[in-house]
Amino acid sequence: MKKKLVSLFLTIAMAATLLAGCGNDSQTGSNGQTQGSQEENKDGEDANAGAANKADGEDKEDASDANGGEDAGSDGAAGSMEGKKVGFTVPSVGNDFMLAVTEAVKAALEAQGATCQVDAADGDVTKQIEQIENYATMGMDLIVVFPINGEALTSVGQKVMNEGIPVFAFAMEIPDGATTQMLSAEEGDMGAACVEMTNAWIDKTFPDAGDGEVKVYLLASSYSPEAVERCDAMRAIKDNPKVTVIEEETEDWNSVDAARTRIENAFLTNPDINLVMAANGTSALGVESYMASSDCPIDDLSKFGIFTVDETEEIVAKIKASANDESVLRGTVSMGSIEDTVNDFMSAASPILTGQEPIPVWNGGCKSITADTLAE
Repeated sequence: MKKKLVSLFLTIAMAATLLAGCGNDSQTGSNGQTQGSQEENKDGEDANAGAANKADGEDKEDASDANGGEDAGSDGAAGSMEGKKVGFTVPSVGNDFMLAVTEAVKAALEAQGATCQVDAADGDVTKQIEQIENYATMGMDLIVVFPINGEALTSVGQKVMNEGIPVFAFAMEIPDGATTQMLSAEEGDMGAACVEMTNAWIDKTFPDAGDGEVKVYLLASSYSPEAVERCDAMRAIKDNPKVTVIEEETEDWNSVDAARTRIENAFLTNPDINLVMAANGTSALGVESYMASSDCPIDDLSKFGIFTVDETEEIVAKIKASANDESVLRGTVSMGSIEDTVNDFMSAASPILTGQEPIPVWNGGCKSITADTLAE
């Protein structure tokens, strides 16, 4: 799933709004970075938090919350997420991957005392813009956006930022400084890793193949700029002299059914396809469901493979099963599990919601997952 987190520019007005309204209490991100110190607040060394303590008349020593001893008062005091409101708009919750991510983010925020409203835009950019505007009207403390089209959301992102509401772009960029933070992937690296993994399987499975004898069906997508970048990197499979590439696009990479229909039709005109490279995990699962059905045209499944990007429990389970050819989904590229991604999200969102300076969080790179790596 997507893990590199990049801190983007805040306008001066935005920074002033955030810092003026919040004190600096203790907040530790999941990657171990700490912003502020509770001990400093208690001793009066942090002027902003000390002033807030006096104004509230609260005893910070007695307050405790899910952050391990920080204040969890219902008034959302400095350094606490208690009472904070988050709006999270996503393109769709029509596939297991998206649903798992949104549920995990919601649970992580609620565990810290915040509330999180998740809304699906159903693939409609206009609807997503309306959702963002509604979040601003509702007084959300943070708006998280998994964009349908990042460029189309630049204006509304800038608008709510100017109103003093931070915006967090999740998985895909909203350009031109229209966000406080961005959580996105090194798409080129993931696409390249998928090619490397696929080439290794080709060499192992078809060691004596001649030029162009291995037929690769590339199920690509131009769903977003990030998808285009990933698929561009995956097209490097064409450099393998053993390979002939048949490329098509799925009209909706969030749809298992769309991918299943694509591969079914592809076999009608290209019955000798040997493997599929799918732009994302949802598409790969759609192809795999067809290959596991009674309609599958392949007699020897040991000579067929599916390779993709994205890590979910379902995908990993099918890769494990591929060791005995009980599945043909043989490999994926991961930038970390959903848990890893949510931990990184919380490391970045926590400072924003608790009045601290936004911080960058960096991932350690992508990794390939195959039946062999799972057996290690």
